[in-house]
Amino acid sequence: MNFTDYYKELELDKGASEADIKKAFRRLARQYHPDANPDDPTAEERFKRISEAYEVLSDPQKRAKYDTLSQQRGFPGRGGGSFQFNQEDVGDMFQGTSFGDLLSQLFGQGTGNREQGTGNRRRRTGNDGRRTTDDGRIFSVTLTLEEAFTGVTKRLAMGDRKLDVTFKPGVIHGHRMKIPVGVLEVSIAPHARFTREGNDVRITEHVPLTTALLGGEHSVHTLSGKVTVKIPEGTKNGKTMRLRGMGMPVYEEPTKRGDMFVVLHVDVPTQLTEEQRALVEQLRNLGL
Repeated sequence: MNFTDYYKELELDKGASEADIKKAFRRLARQYHPDANPDDPTAEERFKRISEAYEVLSDPQKRAKYDTLSQQRGFPGRGGGSFQFNQEDVGDMFQGTSFGDLLSQLFGQGTGNREQGTGNRRRRTGNDGRRTTDDGRIFSVTLTLEEAFTGVTKRLAMGDRKLDVTFKPGVIHGHRMKIPVGVLEVSIAPHARFTREGNDVRITEHVPLTTALLGGEHSVHTLSGKVTVKIPEGTKNGKTMRLRGMGMPVYEEPTKRGDMFVVLHVDVPTQLTEEQRALVEQLRNLGL
């Protein structure tokens, strides 16, 4: 059986802080994002593994259970010890991850929940403290920001069933939807470049010093491609530009869009050629 070491995927030690985990994800996601590696067929698979690792390690409950199970089972890179957990202890916490597939092999197929109650109404509770609805379990899925932007249909394995589930454009983090086997909770993975703020998105764009001083055109990334914006003459570092209607679609109202906020970071060169230094000194002598 293959064990996925999520700490290794994010190039972290087991004692990494939440901030370390987030920083590592953003760095690696930026490095391996498929859009940044169009000629590398392995980048997409690595990006998926990085996203899965972040999904587990960024959730305190999932991380604690993952660490405990890993250590007591004696998986590669973890301490040994007797194995004391069963499927009821895990529930559907890792549903849809490679670690969840491994646990299914270890424990065998099961409901993953303990059932309580009598009569026709049942309330099932897992050890993670989350209760299911009366008509089924709670499953989880993680989408990329691009998938939340465009909408996507995914075939998901849920217990012993596979379902095609459609997510509408603009779906938000934490959204729950009813499915034939229960309830599906949506998580949106952090993006390496964009930050989502409701229906708006924010991005930091680096502009050359000369463009900030003299003004000019600059290409900006958006979720639907690149657009050209005009940088005003004398732009200061940290200036924020608003691109109306370039944000996320409004859920259930896809014709409406949020805005995009572009924070401009003026790049100051750390090294100059002799010619560049001479020109800058001339500007200084002219009072600039």
